[in-house]
Amino acid sequence: MNISFLQFKEAFFQQGIFSVGHVRLVFPDFNTDNLLHWQKKGYIYKLRNKWYCFKEFTSITDYHYLVANTIYAPSYISHQEALLFYGLIPEHIVDSTSMTTRKTMRFRCINRTYTYYSISPEYFFGYELKEMMVNGTSRNFLIAGREKAILDFLYIYSYYTSEEEISEIRFNEIVLEEEVDWKKMEGYLKRFNNKALEKRIRCVQKMYNL
Repeated sequence: MNISFLQFKEAFFQQGIFSVGHVRLVFPDFNTDNLLHWQKKGYIYKLRNKWYCFKEFTSITDYHYLVANTIYAPSYISHQEALLFYGLIPEHIVDSTSMTTRKTMRFRCINRTYTYYSISPEYFFGYELKEMMVNGTSRNFLIAGREKAILDFLYIYSYYTSEEEISEIRFNEIVLEEEVDWKKMEGYLKRFNNKALEKRIRCVQKMYNL
């Protein structure tokens, strides 16, 4: 099917990210050679396998949140990236970190590394929907809540065991005290049922008088 780029853009621009499957639903006879041609022209970028985005999409603030959720699902943003999102750590995180029930994977696209840490399905909880605007359209992405982001980080990075080591994380004391729901944290800890993880959380609480 002979489709101009303007026709294609009109059909998919608002969603920003699209897959070959999405394209086939709208244009059943679409020639995928067009995608390679438009890539070479710089009109679109390939994200992973059959996922693509428009060049303009990458100028949207925090576009990578939607990319992270989309190219490897089910997943939600967590770990260092979520800690930074809530102001729980001071460092600027260049790459993306997510949790998934699939195997641990890492992808590189548009100058960013997307890392997905594997967790058991029973630990796949504690995430929230956040809204962002894409080309005038409201879109949602999944990100761990403050409590789950802390737990995911200390669960994956199990070498943080002492006060000295945990101090290297440089948690924001004000955010820990005023914005983290420690009752919710206790409920999440019970669901993990992991003595080593609980010990690390108790260490955090002791250090910051929580």
